Amino acid sequence: MRFIDFLFSKQFLKHLLLSIIIGNVLFWGSLFFLSFYTRHGEAIPVPDVRGLTIEEAAKKLQEKSFLFEITDSVFLTDKKKGAIVEQNPPADFKVKKGRKIFLTINSFFPERVKMPNVVGVSLRQARAVLETYGLKIGRTRYVPDIAKDNVLEQKFKGKKITEGTTIEKGSAIDLILGKGEKEEESDTSATNMKQPDEKNL
Repeated sequence: MRFIDFLFSKQFLKHLLLSIIIGNVLFWGSLFFLSFYTRHGEAIPVPDVRGLTIEEAAKKLQEKSFLFEITDSVFLTDKKKGAIVEQNPPADFKVKKGRKIFLTINSFFPERVKMPNVVGVSLRQARAVLETYGLKIGRTRYVPDIAKDNVLEQKFKGKKITEGTTIEKGSAIDLILGKGEKEEESDTSATNMKQPDEKNL
């Protein structure tokens, strides 16, 4: 049989048609699979869980097929204890399902720190040291002393507080400061001195 006759034979045309059909099925099937796979891994926005409890945040994240992990805690007096205060990635950031969301919660118990010693330093230095320890300056009172703005005493809730005492982070420390002048001493001998009687002059 000649080659040209074979090309136009029913057997060849039948196999050619079958090959075209199978090729199209494979081609369009591959496109459909890739499209489905791509949509399956499509990025979706992260829900905002700030302000929620751990249980509420877990439910909301799991509904979107996200995982989560609590990585840090802080203590903020203006936030609800046990509430989520930060999240990473942030809200509305688009990520794929199954991504782990890292959470920071507001601690139920305040962090405690050791009181530093700021007696003998300037008010500016005292503020810097206290802030380093997570503390703040409360009330200040000035008393006569030659060293202006020098810390003479450090107090907490009206009582002297010594270095190393454990207190809550964020506490206010009251300071007694010098106002840069000596206490004036009254000269009673001078005031009580009798003035000369003009009649005796």
